[in-house]
Amino acid sequence: MERSLHAQSYPNWKALWVGESEDVNGKVTTVDISLDGSLQKLYLRPEIKEMIEWADYLVKLDDDDIILPHTLEIASGLEFDCYCDRFHTFYDLTTGESTQQMRPWIAATCIHKKEHAISLKNGNGSAENFLDSLFYGEHGADWIAYYRQRNIRYANPSTPVYVRILSPTSKSSGAIVFPANSIHDMDLQAYDNYLLRFGSWNSYRIRNFHNYEPELKAIWMDFSQQEMRLKPRTTLFLRLKEFLRRFRYS
Repeated sequence: MERSLHAQSYPNWKALWVGESEDVNGKVTTVDISLDGSLQKLYLRPEIKEMIEWADYLVKLDDDDIILPHTLEIASGLEFDCYCDRFHTFYDLTTGESTQQMRPWIAATCIHKKEHAISLKNGNGSAENFLDSLFYGEHGADWIAYYRQRNIRYANPSTPVYVRILSPTSKSSGAIVFPANSIHDMDLQAYDNYLLRFGSWNSYRIRNFHNYEPELKAIWMDFSQQEMRLKPRTTLFLRLKEFLRRFRYS
């Protein structure tokens, strides 16, 4: 995720990394949350308030997401209140395959116009503390309700805002031991069942993502000491259903 952020073709961004150290490295400011004890106190720090004040748009990045290198550049030429993916893109680390699914919620990794991000969850005025803002609201119910009457722009499926990386190392997807340290700490059959929830794996064409694929494949092969696995099998009916849905919204 951090490397994909530094690869942005758009230059005017800053990032706040909530971690376990204090550092300023170029455009990335790292803060130690343990110094203040909570996010509530962190967002009262003057330098953090100054970063938020500087921004025109705000993006939340998860550590298992890759934000594509032209995402911010594309967004800079658009007018929107929220820029997000209608078709959410997933990449499976074990097979090197990708899939896209239309989801009925706004992904956490999206771009908010700041005036909306800093408002209270109900939209009535600005939040005194950023932790109480819409930005920290529930990305299903809160965001969908708030943006329903506002200008949502959806990314083209070939240039999505982000790609979510899936692997069998999490508790929800197949890890028997957590954190997983080897292939023996995972239930790959359970992981295959988990992958079936993401539709048909057809290696959708995603622009500007191919540069990450060799390294992602190398990560899996080094970790598992195995070759890439075969992609999950899906039915012809499911593939046809997804094709028609994509055609409808393309």
